[in-house]
Amino acid sequence: MARVTVFTLGGTISARGGDAARMSGREVLAELGGDHDIVLHDFRRVPSSTLTHADLAALAAEIRTTVAAGSGAVVVQGTDTLEETAFLLDLLCTTERPVVVTGAMRRPDLPGADGPANLAAALAVAADPACRDLGVLVVMADEIHAARHARKTHTTSVATFASPGTGPLGHVVEGAPRILFR
Repeated sequence: MARVTVFTLGGTISARGGDAARMSGREVLAELGGDHDIVLHDFRRVPSSTLTHADLAALAAEIRTTVAAGSGAVVVQGTDTLEETAFLLDLLCTTERPVVVTGAMRRPDLPGADGPANLAAALAVAADPACRDLGVLVVMADEIHAARHARKTHTTSVATFASPGTGPLGHVVEGAPRILFR
């Protein structure tokens, strides 16, 4: 697997017992298990609604540095503003390397937590050369969406992200990205 840099910003994926208790990026990755070539940046630990333009500009600069060194990137954050973050990063991070934004709808301490699966799918997309030149992507519930089309459609469903009018660019099937169109 190719090297992937993971930037954690907080959100439901890192919440335990409510929004006040936030897991570190290392703890979030430990939920994933497996053997991955990951460089971790615990960038912020905040609810996504409190991210500022300055935070996202700093994140974009870090991502540009990371991908210039040959790594794909995954941004892990809360879903309240995930589509806005992804869209802004798509404008600020023009690169052929995959940049993926993901999160979770259920806390890791709840039955059916979706965070580990979303993170595993995001890592697979960020590491796959077939996912280059697609712009920034949103990966949730095994669907791959272009940032410019991704919309959060429900406040609690794990299948909340959709791309109205176009549909997803692809899917992650048994851990492997399948791109349907470019």
